[in-house]
Amino acid sequence: MEMNFVKKNNNFLVEGHSKGLLDIFVQVEANGETITNNDKLDYKFHYQKKSKERTTLISFQNQQVVKNIAVPPRSVAKNIIPIKKEDLVNVVDPLSSIDYLLFNQINNLSCNKQIKVFDGSEVYLLSLSLLETKSKKIQSSKLSYQGSLSSCRLSYKTISGHEKKDEKKLNKIYVDIYFGKTNKDYIPYYLTNKSGLVTLKMFLRN
Repeated sequence: MEMNFVKKNNNFLVEGHSKGLLDIFVQVEANGETITNNDKLDYKFHYQKKSKERTTLISFQNQQVVKNIAVPPRSVAKNIIPIKKEDLVNVVDPLSSIDYLLFNQINNLSCNKQIKVFDGSEVYLLSLSLLETKSKKIQSSKLSYQGSLSSCRLSYKTISGHEKKDEKKLNKIYVDIYFGKTNKDYIPYYLTNKSGLVTLKMFLRN
């Protein structure tokens, strides 16, 4: 399984067919993008899961949600933890959170980072923590990077918008991210969770 990321100037694009970071770690075929214009950011995400298909459009201004549209509209589930107005302040879209947590590791690898995220229906906290103190090599024919890898754990914590009955299950979600150093940058090459290994590819375009 593979996820591809492209970053060009302040815009971000992801394509994936994976059990990974996309759509809260479930099996999807998806693509998403962000477009930044001054202090405004537009996020678009389209996914297809079996017979289900949806496009989400969210506009942020100064890290605050100003527009949120889903096509087709989401059905309203019961027993939802309500989203408060303050939940949608100091919040970013999922792709910007990935960029901040995973692709902004320069000179030193920081496994002590967290950020609040809104994906169109739920607000949650993503946190990085140190997984292992020593780097190691992973032996696998699927892996292209042959050097030693340093690792962080990416964890999920619910805030609002989710069903109460799902809270314990959602708060157990995690992926282990393995970073390799290229020049001065630490780049995430692979991630693992209970479903197995996912390879990551990052393309930086000026």
